[in-house]
Amino acid sequence: MNRLVYIFCFITTLIGAQSFAPKPSITGSTAIYKDSSIIVNWANHVQVNRGYLDIANPSLGFVTNGNASAGEGKAEGNSFDIVSLGDSGVAIITFERPIENGVGVDFAVFENGFADDYIELAFVEVSSDGDRYVRFPATSEASTIIQIGPYEYSDCRLFNNLAGKYRQGYGTPFDLEELKDSSGIDLMHITHVKLIDVVGTINEEFGSFDQYGNVINDLYPTDFPSGGFDLDGVAVINQGALSVSENDSEFYNLYPNPTKSKVTIDIKGEITYSVNNVLGNQISEGRFQDKLLLDFSNESNGIYFIHLKNEAFSEMVKIIVEK
Repeated sequence: MNRLVYIFCFITTLIGAQSFAPKPSITGSTAIYKDSSIIVNWANHVQVNRGYLDIANPSLGFVTNGNASAGEGKAEGNSFDIVSLGDSGVAIITFERPIENGVGVDFAVFENGFADDYIELAFVEVSSDGDRYVRFPATSEASTIIQIGPYEYSDCRLFNNLAGKYRQGYGTPFDLEELKDSSGIDLMHITHVKLIDVVGTINEEFGSFDQYGNVINDLYPTDFPSGGFDLDGVAVINQGALSVSENDSEFYNLYPNPTKSKVTIDIKGEITYSVNNVLGNQISEGRFQDKLLLDFSNESNGIYFIHLKNEAFSEMVKIIVEK
């Protein structure tokens, strides 16, 4: 291949169609920061089945970096406290409370890419019983003319519904509503999330394919102990409502939702609250007992988050303002 053709192919690989959300800090990005106020919980158990150092050369063995427990709890946002999956490796993640199909995105997966567009990908599947899994329809627009090497950059705008498209500290979000037509799964009671490492080779004998049958061009080979997708954490954004009381009735009642202006919260006892918009900016905070009236008359249409908390209880509630 002459130099001119090589340069053309390399540029094509980097540019592609670029149809999807851009990197963090760029308008239109869907990245969820690890300290975002919309996160209400984190995974509490991770089981890992390690993948190969190089799936095309299985005699090399399996990756070894990190422990499964590194994927539990809050994402650290660094390159060290992670667990590596390796080529075709699998992680099965469970939670204290089920994830539910709520307003907007429902959970986010965190990888440890050290820079924007240094990307290691994984498929994402969910289950409501730990038996039947449904995969999010993944799309790759990355050119397959030239293999992306283990230390090369891609472009996160080329990928959709694949975990790992954002750098460390920023999670890739997933919306269960996209799976609403799937059978055999309860989207209001997701108990398991499965991550399957994307084998990035463009060799179709060993590679991974998107929903359209396109081989996914990702970093390859990554034949070192920390190869493949590196799990840092899985954040819960929508989880099942908490019901705790002596009479087994709901701890709180919020209405109406959606609202045109005012929201009433009935709750048992004294509690603190804060209200944030989707950007994480705090609108109000305070303490109340038994009943609270929140007025959104001066706020724009959109999604807001109310955090309710006392010594024994913490809950994030999403509301929609539609005037």
